[in-house]
Amino acid sequence: MTSAPIRSVAVVGRDAAAWILALGLHRALRRIGVSVRVVELPSMLQPMDVHSALPSLASLHALLGLDEAALFTHCQATPVMGQQFMGWDAPGGAFIHGYDLSRPAINNVDFVQFWAFARRRGMRVPLEEFSLAAVSAKQGRIASGAVGDSVAAAPGYHIEARAYAALLRQGCVAAGIELLPSGSIRVEGRPERLKAVVLEDGMRIEADLFIDASGAERALIGGMAGAAFDDWRHWFPADRIVTGALPPLDPPPAHARILAGTAGWIGLFPVQGFTALVGHFAIEGRSDEDAARRLLADAGVDAGGLRAIRPRAAGALRQSWIGNCIAVGEGAVTLERLDGVELHLLQLAVSNLVASWPVDRNAMPEAREYDRAMASHISNIRDFQLAHYRLSRRTEPFWTGARAGDLPPRLAARLALFGARGLLSHYDDETFLAQSWAAMLIGHGLVPADSDPAVERTPPGEQMGKLQELLHVIAEQVRTMPGIADYIAARKRSR
Repeated sequence: MTSAPIRSVAVVGRDAAAWILALGLHRALRRIGVSVRVVELPSMLQPMDVHSALPSLASLHALLGLDEAALFTHCQATPVMGQQFMGWDAPGGAFIHGYDLSRPAINNVDFVQFWAFARRRGMRVPLEEFSLAAVSAKQGRIASGAVGDSVAAAPGYHIEARAYAALLRQGCVAAGIELLPSGSIRVEGRPERLKAVVLEDGMRIEADLFIDASGAERALIGGMAGAAFDDWRHWFPADRIVTGALPPLDPPPAHARILAGTAGWIGLFPVQGFTALVGHFAIEGRSDEDAARRLLADAGVDAGGLRAIRPRAAGALRQSWIGNCIAVGEGAVTLERLDGVELHLLQLAVSNLVASWPVDRNAMPEAREYDRAMASHISNIRDFQLAHYRLSRRTEPFWTGARAGDLPPRLAARLALFGARGLLSHYDDETFLAQSWAAMLIGHGLVPADSDPAVERTPPGEQMGKLQELLHVIAEQVRTMPGIADYIAARKRSR
Protein backbone atom coordinates (compact mmCIF):
# COMPACT_ATOMS: atom_id res chain seq x y z
CA MET A 1 0.00 0.00 0.00
CA THR A 2 1.31 3.43 -0.94
CA SER A 3 1.76 5.80 2.01
CA ALA A 4 0.52 9.37 2.02
CA PRO A 5 3.39 11.49 3.35
CA ILE A 6 2.82 14.64 5.38
CA ARG A 7 3.22 17.74 3.23
CA SER A 8 1.80 20.51 5.40
CA VAL A 9 2.15 21.50 9.05
CA ALA A 10 0.25 24.25 10.83
CA VAL A 11 1.79 25.53 14.06
CA VAL A 12 -0.91 27.33 16.05
CA GLY A 13 0.29 29.27 19.05
CA ARG A 14 2.41 32.04 20.42
CA ASP A 15 5.79 33.13 21.70
CA ALA A 16 8.86 30.89 21.89
CA ALA A 17 6.92 27.63 21.64
CA ALA A 18 5.41 28.49 18.26
CA TRP A 19 8.59 29.90 16.74
CA ILE A 20 10.93 27.13 17.97
CA LEU A 21 8.66 24.37 16.66
CA ALA A 22 8.06 26.11 13.35
CA LEU A 23 11.70 26.94 12.66
CA GLY A 24 12.98 23.60 13.95
CA LEU A 25 10.59 21.57 11.80
CA HIS A 26 11.17 23.77 8.76
CA ARG A 27 14.95 23.42 8.90
CA ALA A 28 14.80 19.67 9.57
CA LEU A 29 12.09 18.69 7.09
CA ARG A 30 11.98 21.20 4.24
CA ARG A 31 14.20 18.99 2.08
CA ILE A 32 11.58 16.23 2.11
CA GLY A 33 8.87 18.61 0.93
CA VAL A 34 7.22 19.56 4.24
CA SER A 35 5.87 23.12 4.38
CA VAL A 36 5.26 24.89 7.70
CA ARG A 37 2.89 27.77 8.43
CA VAL A 38 2.33 29.57 11.72
CA VAL A 39 -1.02 30.83 12.96
CA GLU A 40 0.25 33.49 15.35
CA LEU A 41 -1.96 34.05 18.40
CA PRO A 42 -1.54 37.15 20.60
CA SER A 43 1.47 37.02 22.90
CA MET A 44 0.94 36.29 26.59
CA LEU A 45 4.35 37.65 27.62
CA GLN A 46 4.89 40.57 29.99
CA PRO A 47 7.85 43.00 29.77
CA MET A 48 9.52 41.44 32.83
CA ASP A 49 9.25 37.81 31.68
CA VAL A 50 12.55 35.95 31.36
CA HIS A 51 13.51 32.47 30.20
CA SER A 52 16.00 30.54 32.33
CA ALA A 53 17.79 28.03 30.12
CA LEU A 54 20.28 25.18 30.48
CA PRO A 55 23.57 25.02 28.53
CA SER A 56 21.83 22.61 26.11
CA LEU A 57 20.09 25.64 24.57
CA ALA A 58 23.23 26.24 22.51
CA SER A 59 22.63 23.01 20.59
CA LEU A 60 19.03 24.04 19.90
CA HIS A 61 20.24 27.36 18.50
CA ALA A 62 22.65 25.49 16.23
CA LEU A 63 19.70 23.46 14.93
CA LEU A 64 17.66 26.63 14.39
CA GLY A 65 20.53 28.50 12.74
CA LEU A 66 20.29 31.22 15.39
CA ASP A 67 23.21 33.57 15.91
CA GLU A 68 24.27 33.08 19.52
CA ALA A 69 25.65 36.61 19.76
CA ALA A 70 22.16 37.99 19.06
CA LEU A 71 21.07 36.75 22.49
CA PHE A 72 23.41 39.26 24.09
CA THR A 73 22.81 42.15 21.70
CA HIS A 74 19.01 41.86 21.31
CA CYS A 75 17.67 39.73 24.18
CA GLN A 76 19.48 41.18 27.24
CA ALA A 77 20.93 37.71 27.84
CA THR A 78 23.14 37.05 30.85
CA PRO A 79 25.28 33.90 31.10
CA VAL A 80 24.95 31.87 34.31
CA MET A 81 26.78 28.85 35.67
CA GLY A 82 23.97 27.36 37.74
CA GLN A 83 21.27 27.99 40.33
CA GLN A 84 21.76 28.75 44.01
CA PHE A 85 19.14 27.37 46.42
CA MET A 86 18.72 29.31 49.65
CA GLY A 87 16.62 28.53 52.72
CA TRP A 88 15.15 25.28 51.41
CA ASP A 89 16.60 23.18 54.20
CA ALA A 90 17.62 25.47 57.07
CA PRO A 91 17.81 29.23 57.73
CA GLY A 92 20.91 30.58 56.06
CA GLY A 93 21.63 27.32 54.27
CA ALA A 94 22.57 27.49 50.60
CA PHE A 95 24.13 25.44 47.82
CA ILE A 96 24.72 25.78 44.10
CA HIS A 97 23.65 23.31 41.45
CA GLY A 98 26.33 24.08 38.88
CA TYR A 99 26.22 23.35 35.17
CA ASP A 100 29.12 20.91 35.05
CA LEU A 101 29.59 18.95 31.84
CA SER A 102 31.84 16.24 33.19
CA ARG A 103 31.84 13.86 36.15
CA PRO A 104 35.33 13.54 37.66
CA ALA A 105 36.60 10.15 38.76
CA ILE A 106 39.61 8.79 40.61
CA ASN A 107 41.00 5.49 39.37
CA ASN A 108 37.75 4.92 37.45
CA VAL A 109 35.60 5.36 40.57
CA ASP A 110 33.07 8.20 40.73
CA PHE A 111 34.45 11.20 42.59
CA VAL A 112 31.36 11.45 44.82
CA GLN A 113 32.38 8.15 46.38
CA PHE A 114 35.74 9.58 47.44
CA TRP A 115 34.14 12.78 48.71
CA ALA A 116 31.63 10.85 50.84
CA PHE A 117 34.39 8.57 52.15
CA ALA A 118 36.60 11.54 53.10
CA ARG A 119 33.69 13.35 54.70
CA ARG A 120 32.98 10.44 57.02
CA ARG A 121 36.62 10.70 58.10
CA GLY A 122 36.43 14.36 58.98
CA MET A 123 36.88 16.34 55.74
CA ARG A 124 34.57 19.38 55.74
CA VAL A 125 35.10 20.74 52.23
CA PRO A 126 31.62 21.02 50.60
CA LEU A 127 31.01 19.04 47.43
CA GLU A 128 30.39 22.24 45.44
CA GLU A 129 34.02 23.30 45.99
CA PHE A 130 34.88 20.40 43.66
CA SER A 131 32.47 21.71 41.00
CA LEU A 132 34.01 23.95 38.33
CA ALA A 133 30.60 25.45 37.56
CA ALA A 134 29.70 26.15 41.21
CA VAL A 135 33.08 27.74 42.00
CA SER A 136 32.96 29.94 38.90
CA ALA A 137 29.36 30.90 39.72
CA LYS A 138 30.33 32.03 43.22
CA GLN A 139 33.19 34.11 41.82
CA GLY A 140 31.09 35.71 39.07
CA ARG A 141 33.08 34.09 36.27
CA ILE A 142 31.87 32.30 33.15
CA ALA A 143 33.25 29.15 31.55
CA SER A 144 33.35 29.23 27.77
CA GLY A 145 32.64 25.54 27.30
CA ALA A 146 34.60 22.33 27.68
CA VAL A 147 38.00 23.17 29.15
CA GLY A 148 40.61 20.93 30.72
CA ASP A 149 40.82 17.17 30.73
CA SER A 150 39.30 16.43 34.12
CA VAL A 151 36.58 19.05 34.67
CA ALA A 152 34.42 21.06 32.30
CA ALA A 153 31.44 23.39 32.49
CA ALA A 154 29.36 25.61 30.22
CA PRO A 155 26.96 28.47 30.86
CA GLY A 156 23.21 28.51 30.73
CA TYR A 157 21.29 31.69 29.96
CA HIS A 158 18.77 34.14 31.32
CA ILE A 159 17.00 35.70 28.33
CA GLU A 160 14.40 38.47 28.10
CA ALA A 161 11.40 36.53 26.80
CA ARG A 162 9.69 39.07 24.53
CA ALA A 163 12.92 39.98 22.75
CA TYR A 164 13.75 36.28 22.39
CA ALA A 165 10.36 35.57 20.83
CA ALA A 166 10.91 38.47 18.42
CA LEU A 167 14.34 37.10 17.47
CA LEU A 168 12.89 33.65 16.79
CA ARG A 169 10.03 35.17 14.80
CA GLN A 170 12.56 37.07 12.72
CA GLY A 171 14.31 33.77 12.05
CA CYS A 172 11.04 32.27 10.80
CA VAL A 173 10.48 35.24 8.48
CA ALA A 174 14.03 34.98 7.13
CA ALA A 175 13.47 31.27 6.48
CA GLY A 176 10.38 32.04 4.37
CA ILE A 177 7.84 30.53 6.78
CA GLU A 178 4.35 31.96 6.23
CA LEU A 179 3.01 33.79 9.29
CA LEU A 180 -0.73 34.34 9.77
CA PRO A 181 -1.55 36.57 12.77
CA SER A 182 -5.02 36.11 14.26
CA GLY A 183 -6.59 37.35 17.48
CA SER A 184 -8.61 34.15 17.82
CA ILE A 185 -9.35 30.91 15.99
CA ARG A 186 -12.15 28.47 15.45
CA VAL A 187 -11.38 24.75 15.12
CA GLU A 188 -13.00 22.35 12.67
CA GLY A 189 -13.03 18.57 12.89
CA ARG A 190 -12.58 17.60 16.53
CA PRO A 191 -12.72 15.35 18.54
CA GLU A 192 -10.98 12.59 16.55
CA ARG A 193 -9.04 14.54 13.96
CA LEU A 194 -8.54 18.19 13.05
CA LYS A 195 -9.53 19.40 9.62
CA ALA A 196 -8.78 23.09 9.77
CA VAL A 197 -8.47 26.19 11.89
CA VAL A 198 -10.43 29.27 10.89
CA LEU A 199 -8.88 32.66 11.58
CA GLU A 200 -10.82 35.66 12.83
CA ASP A 201 -10.89 37.11 9.30
CA GLY A 202 -12.50 33.89 8.01
CA MET A 203 -9.41 32.44 6.39
CA ARG A 204 -9.41 28.65 6.63
CA ILE A 205 -6.10 26.82 7.23
CA GLU A 206 -5.92 23.11 6.49
CA ALA A 207 -2.92 20.91 7.30
CA ASP A 208 -1.88 17.29 7.52
CA LEU A 209 -0.47 17.85 11.00
CA PHE A 210 -1.28 20.51 13.60
CA ILE A 211 1.05 21.64 16.39
CA ASP A 212 -0.68 23.17 19.40
CA ALA A 213 1.76 25.75 20.77
CA SER A 214 -0.91 27.84 22.49
CA GLY A 215 0.28 27.06 26.03
CA ALA A 216 -2.14 26.39 28.85
CA GLU A 217 -5.05 27.49 26.61
CA ARG A 218 -4.66 24.22 24.64
CA ALA A 219 -6.60 25.83 21.82
CA LEU A 220 -6.41 22.73 19.60
CA ILE A 221 -5.79 19.65 21.70
CA GLY A 222 -8.12 20.70 24.52
CA GLY A 223 -11.14 19.56 22.51
CA MET A 224 -9.65 16.29 21.27
CA ALA A 225 -10.91 12.94 22.50
CA GLY A 226 -8.65 11.61 25.24
CA ALA A 227 -7.03 14.93 26.17
CA ALA A 228 -6.91 14.08 29.88
CA PHE A 229 -4.69 16.15 32.15
CA ASP A 230 -2.97 14.65 35.21
CA ASP A 231 -2.84 17.17 38.06
CA TRP A 232 0.37 17.01 40.15
CA ARG A 233 -0.66 19.34 42.97
CA HIS A 234 -0.31 16.48 45.46
CA TRP A 235 3.43 16.77 44.74
CA PHE A 236 3.72 20.45 43.83
CA PRO A 237 1.27 22.37 46.05
CA ALA A 238 1.86 25.80 44.51
CA ASP A 239 -1.21 26.96 42.58
CA ARG A 240 -0.11 30.49 41.63
CA ILE A 241 2.83 32.05 39.81
CA VAL A 242 4.01 35.62 40.38
CA THR A 243 6.32 37.51 38.03
CA GLY A 244 7.90 40.91 38.30
CA ALA A 245 11.06 42.94 37.89
CA LEU A 246 13.58 44.33 40.35
CA PRO A 247 16.63 46.56 39.89
CA PRO A 248 19.80 44.83 38.70
CA LEU A 249 21.88 43.12 41.34
CA ASP A 250 25.28 44.72 41.90
CA PRO A 251 27.48 42.91 41.21
CA PRO A 252 25.39 40.59 39.04
CA PRO A 253 25.70 36.99 40.21
CA ALA A 254 26.67 34.28 37.75
CA HIS A 255 23.73 32.19 38.94
CA ALA A 256 20.03 32.38 39.66
CA ARG A 257 18.91 32.62 43.29
CA ILE A 258 16.04 30.37 44.36
CA LEU A 259 14.76 31.54 47.75
CA ALA A 260 12.34 29.45 49.81
CA GLY A 261 9.54 31.13 51.78
CA THR A 262 6.79 29.92 54.06
CA ALA A 263 4.37 29.00 51.27
CA GLY A 264 6.50 28.64 48.16
CA TRP A 265 9.66 29.96 46.57
CA ILE A 266 10.96 33.02 44.73
CA GLY A 267 13.51 32.93 41.92
CA LEU A 268 15.72 35.91 41.03
CA PHE A 269 17.08 35.71 37.48
CA PRO A 270 19.54 38.46 36.48
CA VAL A 271 19.54 39.76 32.91
CA GLN A 272 21.20 42.85 31.48
CA GLY A 273 19.50 45.86 33.02
CA PHE A 274 17.15 44.26 35.56
CA THR A 275 16.47 41.22 37.72
CA ALA A 276 13.48 39.09 36.80
CA LEU A 277 11.37 37.73 39.62
CA VAL A 278 9.45 34.46 39.32
CA GLY A 279 7.74 32.72 42.20
CA HIS A 280 5.51 29.72 42.76
CA PHE A 281 3.28 29.79 45.83
CA ALA A 282 0.00 28.68 47.41
CA ILE A 283 -2.54 31.29 48.46
CA GLU A 284 -3.52 29.36 51.65
CA GLY A 285 -6.83 31.18 52.15
CA ARG A 286 -5.47 34.65 51.40
CA SER A 287 -6.02 36.87 48.40
CA ASP A 288 -3.55 36.33 45.57
CA GLU A 289 -1.77 39.61 46.22
CA ASP A 290 -1.58 39.19 50.00
CA ALA A 291 -0.15 35.69 49.62
CA ALA A 292 2.39 36.85 47.05
CA ARG A 293 3.51 39.80 49.16
CA ARG A 294 3.93 37.57 52.19
CA LEU A 295 6.06 35.16 50.17
CA LEU A 296 8.30 37.96 48.94
CA ALA A 297 8.62 39.38 52.44
CA ASP A 298 9.55 35.97 53.87
CA ALA A 299 12.26 35.65 51.23
CA GLY A 300 13.53 39.17 51.91
CA VAL A 301 12.52 40.44 48.46
CA ASP A 302 11.09 43.91 47.81
CA ALA A 303 7.41 43.48 46.95
CA GLY A 304 7.57 46.62 44.80
CA GLY A 305 8.66 44.43 41.92
CA LEU A 306 5.45 42.40 41.98
CA ARG A 307 3.66 42.79 38.65
CA ALA A 308 1.49 39.84 37.64
CA ILE A 309 -0.12 36.88 39.39
CA ARG A 310 -1.66 33.99 37.47
CA PRO A 311 -3.12 30.57 38.34
CA ARG A 312 -0.70 27.78 37.56
CA ALA A 313 -0.72 24.14 38.59
CA ALA A 314 1.82 21.46 37.73
CA GLY A 315 0.69 18.51 35.62
CA ALA A 316 0.80 16.91 32.18
CA LEU A 317 -1.40 15.55 29.42
CA ARG A 318 -1.55 11.76 29.39
CA GLN A 319 -1.18 11.96 25.61
CA SER A 320 0.35 14.97 23.90
CA TRP A 321 -0.17 13.51 20.38
CA ILE A 322 -3.81 12.75 19.60
CA GLY A 323 -4.94 12.10 16.04
CA ASN A 324 -3.16 14.65 13.87
CA CYS A 325 -2.61 17.14 16.71
CA ILE A 326 0.48 17.47 18.93
CA ALA A 327 0.65 19.71 21.99
CA VAL A 328 4.04 21.17 22.92
CA GLY A 329 5.41 23.31 25.72
CA GLU A 330 2.98 24.26 28.45
CA GLY A 331 0.17 22.79 26.42
CA ALA A 332 1.68 19.35 27.05
CA VAL A 333 3.24 19.77 30.49
CA THR A 334 3.33 22.42 33.19
CA LEU A 335 6.40 22.25 35.38
CA GLU A 336 7.74 24.75 37.86
CA ARG A 337 10.22 27.38 36.70
CA LEU A 338 12.99 25.54 38.52
CA ASP A 339 16.15 24.13 36.96
CA GLY A 340 15.96 25.96 33.62
CA VAL A 341 13.85 23.37 31.80
CA GLU A 342 11.20 25.51 30.06
CA LEU A 343 12.96 25.89 26.70
CA HIS A 344 14.58 22.47 27.04
CA LEU A 345 11.13 20.86 26.86
CA LEU A 346 10.56 22.57 23.49
CA GLN A 347 13.94 21.31 22.33
CA LEU A 348 12.90 17.78 23.31
CA ALA A 349 9.63 18.17 21.39
CA VAL A 350 11.46 19.18 18.20
CA SER A 351 14.06 16.42 18.40
CA ASN A 352 11.60 13.66 19.28
CA LEU A 353 9.08 14.75 16.64
CA VAL A 354 11.73 14.77 13.92
CA ALA A 355 12.93 11.35 15.10
CA SER A 356 9.34 10.00 15.02
CA TRP A 357 8.21 11.84 11.89
CA PRO A 358 5.20 10.01 10.40
CA VAL A 359 5.54 8.27 7.06
CA ASP A 360 1.76 8.20 6.51
CA ARG A 361 -0.51 11.10 7.47
CA ASN A 362 -3.52 8.77 7.65
CA ALA A 363 -2.07 6.28 10.16
CA MET A 364 0.62 7.93 12.28
CA PRO A 365 1.57 4.95 14.49
CA GLU A 366 4.64 6.99 15.44
CA ALA A 367 2.45 8.91 17.89
CA ARG A 368 2.81 6.15 20.47
CA GLU A 369 6.62 6.24 20.36
CA TYR A 370 6.67 10.05 20.54
CA ASP A 371 4.38 10.01 23.57
CA ARG A 372 6.47 7.32 25.23
CA ALA A 373 9.72 9.22 24.73
CA MET A 374 8.31 12.56 25.85
CA ALA A 375 6.61 11.02 28.89
CA SER A 376 9.92 9.41 29.87
CA HIS A 377 11.83 12.70 29.57
CA ILE A 378 9.11 14.58 31.44
CA SER A 379 8.91 12.09 34.32
CA ASN A 380 12.68 12.31 34.84
CA ILE A 381 12.56 16.13 34.91
CA ARG A 382 9.53 16.06 37.21
CA ASP A 383 11.37 13.75 39.60
CA PHE A 384 14.39 16.07 39.66
CA GLN A 385 12.15 18.99 40.58
CA LEU A 386 10.19 16.92 43.07
CA ALA A 387 13.38 15.95 44.90
CA HIS A 388 13.84 19.63 45.85
CA TYR A 389 10.53 19.51 47.69
CA ARG A 390 10.92 16.05 49.17
CA LEU A 391 14.35 16.82 50.66
CA SER A 392 13.42 20.22 52.08
CA ARG A 393 13.42 20.27 55.87
CA ARG A 394 11.21 23.32 56.29
CA THR A 395 8.35 22.84 58.74
CA GLU A 396 5.59 25.13 57.41
CA PRO A 397 2.35 23.44 56.22
CA PHE A 398 3.17 24.14 52.56
CA TRP A 399 6.42 22.17 52.81
CA THR A 400 5.23 19.39 55.09
CA GLY A 401 2.26 18.88 52.76
CA ALA A 402 4.60 18.59 49.78
CA ARG A 403 6.48 15.81 51.61
CA ALA A 404 3.37 13.91 52.68
CA GLY A 405 2.42 12.00 49.54
CA ASP A 406 3.91 8.87 48.05
CA LEU A 407 6.83 9.40 45.72
CA PRO A 408 6.95 8.13 42.15
CA PRO A 409 8.60 4.70 42.43
CA ARG A 410 11.67 5.58 40.36
CA LEU A 411 12.39 8.68 42.45
CA ALA A 412 11.92 6.73 45.69
CA ALA A 413 14.43 4.17 44.41
CA ARG A 414 16.90 6.89 43.40
CA LEU A 415 16.79 8.56 46.80
CA ALA A 416 17.11 5.29 48.70
CA LEU A 417 20.09 4.08 46.64
CA PHE A 418 21.92 7.39 46.76
CA GLY A 419 21.30 7.83 50.47
CA ALA A 420 22.66 4.34 51.14
CA ARG A 421 25.92 4.47 49.18
CA GLY A 422 26.03 7.38 46.76
CA LEU A 423 25.03 5.45 43.66
CA LEU A 424 22.61 6.88 41.12
CA SER A 425 20.17 4.85 39.10
CA HIS A 426 20.44 5.86 35.45
CA TYR A 427 17.42 5.74 33.19
CA ASP A 428 16.90 6.49 29.52
CA ASP A 429 15.88 10.01 28.49
CA GLU A 430 17.72 11.87 31.24
CA THR A 431 18.02 15.66 31.10
CA PHE A 432 20.10 15.91 34.28
CA LEU A 433 23.17 13.72 34.39
CA ALA A 434 24.76 12.14 37.45
CA GLN A 435 26.79 15.20 38.44
CA SER A 436 23.63 17.31 38.57
CA TRP A 437 21.71 14.76 40.61
CA ALA A 438 24.61 14.44 43.07
CA ALA A 439 24.97 18.22 43.44
CA MET A 440 21.26 18.63 44.09
CA LEU A 441 20.82 15.68 46.45
CA ILE A 442 23.88 16.41 48.57
CA GLY A 443 23.12 20.12 48.48
CA HIS A 444 19.74 19.37 50.07
CA GLY A 445 21.40 17.23 52.72
CA LEU A 446 21.10 13.67 51.37
CA VAL A 447 24.68 12.64 52.12
CA PRO A 448 25.51 8.98 51.37
CA ALA A 449 25.76 6.86 54.52
CA ASP A 450 28.37 4.60 52.94
CA SER A 451 30.40 4.37 49.74
CA ASP A 452 31.67 1.97 47.13
CA PRO A 453 34.25 -0.42 48.65
CA ALA A 454 36.40 0.24 45.56
CA VAL A 455 37.33 3.59 47.11
CA GLU A 456 39.52 1.82 49.65
CA ARG A 457 41.69 0.30 46.91
CA THR A 458 43.21 3.77 46.54
CA PRO A 459 45.67 4.49 49.37
CA PRO A 460 44.60 7.32 51.73
CA GLY A 461 47.56 9.49 50.78
CA GLU A 462 46.76 9.19 47.09
CA GLN A 463 43.10 9.99 47.78
CA MET A 464 43.99 13.21 49.58
CA GLY A 465 46.44 14.14 46.85
CA LYS A 466 43.77 13.68 44.18
CA LEU A 467 41.27 15.80 46.13
CA GLN A 468 43.80 18.60 46.54
CA GLU A 469 44.80 18.35 42.89
CA LEU A 470 41.19 18.74 41.75
CA LEU A 471 40.73 21.82 43.95
CA HIS A 472 43.91 23.28 42.41
CA VAL A 473 42.82 22.54 38.83
CA ILE A 474 39.44 24.19 39.42
CA ALA A 475 41.01 27.26 41.04
CA GLU A 476 43.41 27.68 38.12
CA GLN A 477 40.68 27.31 35.50
CA VAL A 478 38.37 29.75 37.25
CA ARG A 479 41.20 32.26 37.60
CA THR A 480 41.50 32.47 33.79
CA MET A 481 37.75 32.81 33.12
CA PRO A 482 36.22 36.16 32.19
CA GLY A 483 33.76 37.96 34.42
CA ILE A 484 30.16 38.37 33.28
CA ALA A 485 30.64 41.84 31.74
CA ASP A 486 33.74 40.77 29.81
CA TYR A 487 32.02 37.59 28.61
CA ILE A 488 29.02 39.54 27.31
CA ALA A 489 31.23 42.16 25.65
CA ALA A 490 33.23 39.46 23.87
CA ARG A 491 30.06 37.80 22.60
CA LYS A 492 28.73 41.12 21.30
CA ARG A 493 32.02 41.77 19.46
CA SER A 494 31.83 38.33 17.83
CA ARG A 495 28.88 39.34 15.62
